[in-house]
Amino acid sequence: MANTQTMSAGETIWRGAVMNGRVLVALIFREAALRFGASPYAYVWTLVEPTLLVGIMLILRVYVKHYSPAFGDSSTLFLLTGLIAFRLARNTINKSGKAIQSNSSLFGFGAVKPPDVVIARVIVEFTIWMIVLTIFFTAVARILQIDVITKFQDFVLALCSIFYFCVSMAMFNATVGALVSIYRTLWKIATLPLLFASGVLYMPSSMPPEVQAVITWNPFLHCVEALRSTSYLDYMSLYDPIYLHSFATVVLLFSLIVERLFRKEIIRAKADDDDGEEI
Repeated sequence: MANTQTMSAGETIWRGAVMNGRVLVALIFREAALRFGASPYAYVWTLVEPTLLVGIMLILRVYVKHYSPAFGDSSTLFLLTGLIAFRLARNTINKSGKAIQSNSSLFGFGAVKPPDVVIARVIVEFTIWMIVLTIFFTAVARILQIDVITKFQDFVLALCSIFYFCVSMAMFNATVGALVSIYRTLWKIATLPLLFASGVLYMPSSMPPEVQAVITWNPFLHCVEALRSTSYLDYMSLYDPIYLHSFATVVLLFSLIVERLFRKEIIRAKADDDDGEEI
């Protein structure tokens, strides 16, 4: 009897997991279709838009201001690794944090839950930036004849850590932002100076200890340092995987608890009128 009950419980868990997997896959395709649009040109523009933006920022930093690298011989590589890591994390979080309100009509179906739409959008947005990363890293490697990725295993682990951080922060923004409307404004204000506080333009380990003690609390800095350190063999990184993973885990657990307790209120919340991206 005990074995029969165990098998039944196991089958229930397995069927639930399969159902959730199918829902997630369907949502990913739906998000991709909405993101890219019906026109074939939308697919190209989806990739060209972030590529042009990062390219323009690189040109302004490197050539207009004659920027010298804070580490290594190539200012392009140093800035590229910082900009890609930062914008990958921030833009994925910003876009995915609006997933619940954008898909409120789907929650009438019992199989679709708010965390599903957030994860689906994170996957789509993260994939777009992975393609942008591949384009830039390949171009820099070919043009400058340098190794952009020197530690491939650490590179994969860094991307996994950034993805996990994006999921947790997107869930937090989606849930808390729906319940506390002023949080959305505070988040937009807080993300403005993050470009400078995340070590994109300088080497964080070269800062005075007093400054390091403050900026190391910024999880975006650890995302930048995680990716950048995979491009150099002797880079002195402040990346702390334990801190980044612990921060992401605490934020994710808190977000899931809030979502479960206030699901109805979160679903009913209105989306922002301004859906634009910060530069």
